[in-house]
Amino acid sequence: MSRTIIVKIIQVQFPNNPMNNFDIPKLRGFFANRYPKCDLIHNHLADGRFKYGYPSIQFKVLNRIPTLIGLSEGFDILKEVFQDVDELVIAGEKAKIWEKSIQIREDDFGQTDSFYDYQFTSPWMALKEENYETFKTLDKIEKQQFLRHLLRENLKTVSKGFHYSIPDIESVKVDGYFKPHPMNFKNIRMVCFTGEFTMNFLLPDYLGIGKQVARGFGTLKRVSR
Repeated sequence: MSRTIIVKIIQVQFPNNPMNNFDIPKLRGFFANRYPKCDLIHNHLADGRFKYGYPSIQFKVLNRIPTLIGLSEGFDILKEVFQDVDELVIAGEKAKIWEKSIQIREDDFGQTDSFYDYQFTSPWMALKEENYETFKTLDKIEKQQFLRHLLRENLKTVSKGFHYSIPDIESVKVDGYFKPHPMNFKNIRMVCFTGEFTMNFLLPDYLGIGKQVARGFGTLKRVSR
């Protein structure tokens, strides 16, 4: 028996303002400057400390289209943003927004008896400094097992963003194969991962999982078989 809930997701896009993935920090920076009092956009508290937890506003580039995903407390903020914004300023360049779209959808979320297939559409930042050292000591099979375990643990963070308690985390099964994807993040060389996976857990398309999801990392999408 499935133990899912219905969650609301809002998606705002600017189809006529194409970008690349490396533009996401600039896109996020524009909105952070535009709404400095909104900690859900820049994830910093009034005293400058970082706001931990699953981000309720996430910035992405989907098929070169700048995209903002909102959930929970971010839902109403993105409705306001959609009405308010008429231009983007990226790296000092102003660009008029000639077209914008808003999509509000309701999706199933949570632990299920059935299994679903997913793929990462952007690199998954799975490792922290402390577990990267452990990861390097493992053989190929152990590395895949380690990553599958981390992905399951990531579900706890996402679930908190929806105020959802996973009924039985031990019976959530994750299978898949993850390929290393070296990249630079804030001028630091690090290893992220791409790949496909299967699990008995429902996640809405284009949510992020893992670290730095507000900056577009770990975006996933269901795959139809």
